[in-house]
Amino acid sequence: MASLDDILTTQKNGVVGINGLTQTFLRYIGTNTSQSLSATTTVVVGAGRLVNVSIVDGGSADGYIYNANSSSGLANSQKLAVMGTTDGVVALNLVFTSGLVVVPGTGQLVNVTYSIG
Repeated sequence: MASLDDILTTQKNGVVGINGLTQTFLRYIGTNTSQSLSATTTVVVGAGRLVNVSIVDGGSADGYIYNANSSSGLANSQKLAVMGTTDGVVALNLVFTSGLVVVPGTGQLVNVTYSIG
């Protein structure tokens, strides 16, 4: 027969496992959403996952999302995604390591959903 210590250890291990699954799930669905952006903005600094972009107003020119910690000196090699001129939500599921810098195109209004870590 199992002792009370064995039963409690088993319960604790179950809770730890479920907590790990929950944290992983939250990273994939996004835990943060930016405000509506119409100008170049550093949304977050650090590593994480870009879950999706919501293009509220597509404007007349494409915008870009960069893997960078600042808006100065952005390079093509840092581009994570292109935000087209069609309104709607675009699922991305992209990992970033430095941060997120959003550069909306002419007339665009966008939101990004992301997770940190």
